[in-house]
Amino acid sequence: MTNPDRHQRKLLRIVLVVIFIFSMLIGSLNVVLFSAYQIAAFNFTSAAASVAIWFYFQFSRNLKAASWLVVAAIVFNLGAFMLAAKGAAYSIIWLTVLPPLAFFLLGRRAGSWVTAIAFVVTLSLLVFFQSQLPTLKFSTGAILNIAEVFIILWLLFRFYEGSRQAAFQELKRLSVIDKLTGIHNRSRLDDLLESHIHLAARTSLPLVVILIDIDHFKQVNDRYGHLRGDAVLLQVATALKSRVRVTDELGRWGGEEFLLLCPDTSLQEGTQLAESLRQYIAGNINIDGEALTLSFGLTEVRQQISANEAIRQADEALYAAKDSGRNRVMVFLQDSKT
Repeated sequence: MTNPDRHQRKLLRIVLVVIFIFSMLIGSLNVVLFSAYQIAAFNFTSAAASVAIWFYFQFSRNLKAASWLVVAAIVFNLGAFMLAAKGAAYSIIWLTVLPPLAFFLLGRRAGSWVTAIAFVVTLSLLVFFQSQLPTLKFSTGAILNIAEVFIILWLLFRFYEGSRQAAFQELKRLSVIDKLTGIHNRSRLDDLLESHIHLAARTSLPLVVILIDIDHFKQVNDRYGHLRGDAVLLQVATALKSRVRVTDELGRWGGEEFLLLCPDTSLQEGTQLAESLRQYIAGNINIDGEALTLSFGLTEVRQQISANEAIRQADEALYAAKDSGRNRVMVFLQDSKT
């Protein structure tokens, strides 16, 4: 289920609950206070329709059809109510409920057509029956109509704004998270690396940059398939995340490579951390009884350099680790190659 569908399904359920509660409440008021049995019948019919649509949606899971049924029921009930009230008690104000529901449930295009048609029909009827319309005054019924509409609109827009913010936050989170492993993605790591390099240069606190590569990962894909390879990537990412410190930043750099940023960390501390991670992975993750191993390349940043240079240094150390037999930790030295 896509994220927009999930929010729309939630809105549909809430709308049905609101229709049921308000229809029962307004119907009861029309019976008790105004003896308006005809209008109350429409209210109770609307409540019954909301229950029927609810069960239809629960069984069919057809969001589009259920949304159209809700809008059709609302249009029918609004039209029936305004005709039965003959324009009295500010009944026409209920028409303002239609636009947000039509747009939220049907989308921009269908919502525009439904709203436009409803408005044109209503305005045409008002012009045609203008001489027969009653003089409007603020009766108890009018005040209740206005209050009820305001409450419904407040609930709808309050939910919609909360749903919109939740969707935005989710989209924002997904934009910086690697979909497969759930850790930082390349884009987020680029930003974090730049930020931590500036911080290290400004404060003179060391930053350790660690590139991590899964040894012989191509063989895993070739032998077991890409789905198994994805499972291995997720397993490694989860294991690394559980072992790094709270202040460290871990992400997937690309393919089978991971990047670990360790702020306020000396080269010795970074090397110890990398070695503990290497031993943990080799001792706890295996594929059909064969240990999975990682190679690590480290560099220390204490001054302002480019992010590309920091990665180049860590990458050079990583290649040295692989050239030396893999499953080891190697450090980039400024004066000589590792």
